[in-house]
Amino acid sequence: MDEDSDLEDLSLMCSERKDHPSHGKKNKGFTITSLHSHVKENIITSGAMDEQSDVEDISGNGRLVTRQNEYRQMKEKIKLLRKRAMDCHRRKDILHLLLSYPMKPEADQEELLLLREKFVYINRTIKTLDTLMEKNMINTTTFRKVLAAVKVAEYFLDNYSFYMNLYHVSLRFLPTSGLEEAFALISRADEHHRVVGSAIRQILQCIKGGHVKVIAISGNAGIVNGLTVSKALEDLPEMRSMFEVVISVSVSLCQSINDSIDEVRTAIAEQMHRLVGADMSLPLDEALKSYNFLLFLHCCNEEIDLHHLKIPDNGYVVLTAPNLMMNVYQILPVDLQIRMEDHLLPWTLFWKNVLYIGSSDIDQVALQLIEACHGHLLAIILLARALHNVTDVRLWKLALQELKSSPDLSSPVEDVNEVMVCVLRFIWERKSIATRHCIKHCTSDIKDIGAIEHNISSLVACWIKNDLIEREEEGKQVLEDLINSFLLEMVGDNYVRMREETRYVLLNKFIPHLHPMHLNREGLGLLEAPEVFEWDTKEINLNNNKLSELPRRPKGPFLVKLFMAKNYDIMEIPPLFFECMPMLQVLDLSYTSIKSLPPSISRLVSLQKFVLRGCECFMELPAEIGALSNLQVFDLEETEIMNLPHEIGKLSKLECLKVSFYGYGDSYRESNHIAKRIPMGLFSGLSLLKQLSIDVNPDDEEWVADVTDFIPELHELRGLVTLKLYLPEIGLLDAIKYAPSFKFTVGHHKQHIISCLPHAVEKEFEKQENYLKYINGKYIPNEIKNALKQTRAFFLERHWSAKNLSEFGDENMVVLKFCLVVECNELWTIIDGGVFSTEAYRKCESRVDKKPVLAVLESLEYLGIHSMMNLRSIWEGPIAKGSLSQLKYLALHDCPNLITIFTITLLGCLYNLEELIVEDCPKINSLVSRESSSFESNQFLPSLKKISLLDLPELVSIASGLCIAPKLERLTTYACPMLERLSPTELSSKKLEVIKGEIEWWASLKWTESEWSSKQKQHMASIFRELKRDASLMDQLAEIGNSA
Repeated sequence: MDEDSDLEDLSLMCSERKDHPSHGKKNKGFTITSLHSHVKENIITSGAMDEQSDVEDISGNGRLVTRQNEYRQMKEKIKLLRKRAMDCHRRKDILHLLLSYPMKPEADQEELLLLREKFVYINRTIKTLDTLMEKNMINTTTFRKVLAAVKVAEYFLDNYSFYMNLYHVSLRFLPTSGLEEAFALISRADEHHRVVGSAIRQILQCIKGGHVKVIAISGNAGIVNGLTVSKALEDLPEMRSMFEVVISVSVSLCQSINDSIDEVRTAIAEQMHRLVGADMSLPLDEALKSYNFLLFLHCCNEEIDLHHLKIPDNGYVVLTAPNLMMNVYQILPVDLQIRMEDHLLPWTLFWKNVLYIGSSDIDQVALQLIEACHGHLLAIILLARALHNVTDVRLWKLALQELKSSPDLSSPVEDVNEVMVCVLRFIWERKSIATRHCIKHCTSDIKDIGAIEHNISSLVACWIKNDLIEREEEGKQVLEDLINSFLLEMVGDNYVRMREETRYVLLNKFIPHLHPMHLNREGLGLLEAPEVFEWDTKEINLNNNKLSELPRRPKGPFLVKLFMAKNYDIMEIPPLFFECMPMLQVLDLSYTSIKSLPPSISRLVSLQKFVLRGCECFMELPAEIGALSNLQVFDLEETEIMNLPHEIGKLSKLECLKVSFYGYGDSYRESNHIAKRIPMGLFSGLSLLKQLSIDVNPDDEEWVADVTDFIPELHELRGLVTLKLYLPEIGLLDAIKYAPSFKFTVGHHKQHIISCLPHAVEKEFEKQENYLKYINGKYIPNEIKNALKQTRAFFLERHWSAKNLSEFGDENMVVLKFCLVVECNELWTIIDGGVFSTEAYRKCESRVDKKPVLAVLESLEYLGIHSMMNLRSIWEGPIAKGSLSQLKYLALHDCPNLITIFTITLLGCLYNLEELIVEDCPKINSLVSRESSSFESNQFLPSLKKISLLDLPELVSIASGLCIAPKLERLTTYACPMLERLSPTELSSKKLEVIKGEIEWWASLKWTESEWSSKQKQHMASIFRELKRDASLMDQLAEIGNSA
């Protein structure tokens, strides 16, 4: 099969593959050689070239077309074909140029060289077509063959479009004025010789490679002249040592082509005779074929035609053209055109990507940076992107310093360029830890599955799935940063791609040393903090260790979260500790022994959440706290400070402030000339505040004046949602109108060292929303009644006059869910149904429908009664349907005069009760009083799961024989000596899992044979668990709860 038919079949194959999904992607297994083998093996299917039908419309195979209209059409087609061919030449020249620079090539150089003969064929055949055109003759077969060759070249070059498009575009679209200004800057910096040297380097590479035989050099006068390069080549000792004969000929424009060729032949013959004594009468090819020669041809005009100059293939030709606009391919069959302007590419790429060179200082550093890159184009782009729009010359100088420093190649990797290592280190060290891990994902993904391009949506989704980022928006920001940094490039609209050399260096030099994003060393008993280098991560958790000292100045440039709570031995934070944590957003120093914050706290300009709870030695905030301009949450609960400094008012983004004041700091404030612990007008600067919590010691007598002063400022906080305050006086309850959610403690009182209320219960109360704690009340003021209407949790402690809870107005407690009544010794009962009924009916008289709402506490879920000396009962009087219908938890502790807990009527309302605790109520003989009632029910307390009966010396029966708790799971008894019998009616639950009590009590139980079968008794015995009298009851009960 001849070359022409090969080309047609190759063209057909390229046409078919252009629409294939893999077209445009690198396929290293598909070379020009393999294309030829496909043709020779007749694998190619039949088809037509894109434009073949158009050609056949106007001519037959081999027929000469002379008709005028057909001639015009074909002339236009040849013109377009020539343009396509020239574009291929230009792209081929750019690819050769890029391969001459010290980058890791993504193009296969051998494949490129295989196309040389195709380009020679294209040049020769287009010249033939031009000749035919001049004679008004067209051979369509020749046209088709040229078209086939052009399509093969286009297909091959398309395989490397990603590799060279960026550089190609930079060369095509830089305006001439820009070139002149750029070169003027280069000249001032004595960089002219570097451009010339770059061109010489490329020519030497081509000659040493041995495949590029005819090279053209062109350039515009005033920028870089091709003759300058040619002269430098001639004088280069290395060049002369490579050739036996070096000839230089200037070609002028003669009247005919033959005259120009004769002139060149004569000049060459004369120089050959002078240099080696060659016979001047020999034909040119005969005279040169015996020598390794280098021929310089200096042409002044593109109309000179030397195509018929027979130059043998054993030497090299360098053609110089003074004008960039000259078409060197018209002069000679050129393998490669070197445009001197192309060798401004390093400077062009740098300025195109950096976008800012605004001062002479930066200009000079920029030139040094380009020089330090040693012509590595990819490194230049990466460095320019890293300095994009940077105006601080110090960063430019830092980049130069790092670029000139030797990279750490203690573990050298084959094919890793040192310049790329330096540039990527400069970029890498300025990326966040999250971004670094996203980069790692990109590189490893390519390595693992062979992917070249990443779908953007899938890539961000993978980052989120692998916990590299939290939100899609964050992923888009990281992606944009990587694209702007040129670590990734857009491919089409929805894909990105990383250049192979970038990936290779990152994968071998940086990814292996990447620290984890999260350093979790919580609760390991550490005595020493992590090493300095380990702080280069996103999150560090050192909670609950035994640290006593911290590093002097750890480097955490991308640290976002730092947790060091419950390191009780940390007494001091080094002055420069926070100096290198500019990205820190969350800081927790709770429950440490620090006494102050270091000056470097002001460097935490990104801090959003600062938790400083329970630091007992900490007393004063420094003025530097005002520098935390992005702080949103500041939590100082249980850290009793002396005062809030004025600088707190500068925290304009603060949304949550929780603070605790030391109760005996009046002398300190006086000696330090601090007028008020909360400066007047402080809250006016905190317009975004949503949550405000202030805890004080109730013994603090100055607090009344302080709280009275600042409460009026709260009306300026339009966004306030939650307000927690201690209000010594009832009149201050007006503050309730400033926040929809509140936590108020009302009433003068002293701080108790020992409380009858278990700490866990009090903590549970403080978790509730909209709570009101009323202490040491002597009467029931309207302010309390009004506040109760919005209260969900009510804590009534030591009230000195109330006889029952109903006196606060049952109608005011409609939304109440949580209620604690503690040490109210005047209370005889919790609810007085008679009081409510009278009030309800009185209000009903004014209503049109005359239907009073009688249900009481229908929203209440938790009721705890503690230390009530005179409490007789839970409920007195009539009970309306729906009362206590949501109650789930009922606890009665230390009520020495309590006689009645449940009546049958009350039992009928408690269908949601899940847990019952009765402790230390010595007069209780049964949970249920069996008074006569018309209430009918087969089972009571249908939801009850847990019963605890503790220290009830008179308890004889659990429920007076009633059938209760069909879903009971746990029964606990302790110190109930009179409880001698268990009734199967009372313990009818099939879900009963455990009975706990003293072994002595269990052994003394009397089982009625008529009530209990042996199987039932065996089952009861199997679920019994002993409570030991010599062990802590509370610990044993807690164990029960944990195993529930």
